Amino acid sequence: MVEDQSTVLLVEDEPLIRLFISDLLEDAGFKVVEAANSAEALTILEAGLTVDVLLTDVDMPYGCSGFELAQQVHARWSRTEILIMSGRQWPSCGDLPPGAAFLAKPCPNEAIVSHVISAAERTKRLRKAGNKATSSKDLAGNVVPFPKTA
Repeated sequence: MVEDQSTVLLVEDEPLIRLFISDLLEDAGFKVVEAANSAEALTILEAGLTVDVLLTDVDMPYGCSGFELAQQVHARWSRTEILIMSGRQWPSCGDLPPGAAFLAKPCPNEAIVSHVISAAERTKRLRKAGNKATSSKDLAGNVVPFPKTA
């Protein structure tokens, strides 16, 4: 494993989509930890795994939704960058924690990788700076919705 490799926690209930995105991100140089639902994701985080980027779907059969998971991760692991994807549900006001980005499915592969790279770079900059007073959400910018593609 590369020492500087960023860790992505991928939360997706559809096994084939999870496998595809995991392979896509691993090919881009990320360490990917997979979870099939929010309960599994929270168990992984509570076990102490340092996660640079949370990439989660919205609709999941067990536990809370991706929006609720994102809010919990933001509250408890504030230095983890958050990306949320859905092909069925756009976020309403208050659904996204500060600094989170929303990607509409289907999302081009390059856009997924690009967003994860940007999020991981923000996390690395924060860790190198060691500034505990600054949240990664301060550096993340605004919500960036991606339009659906044909």
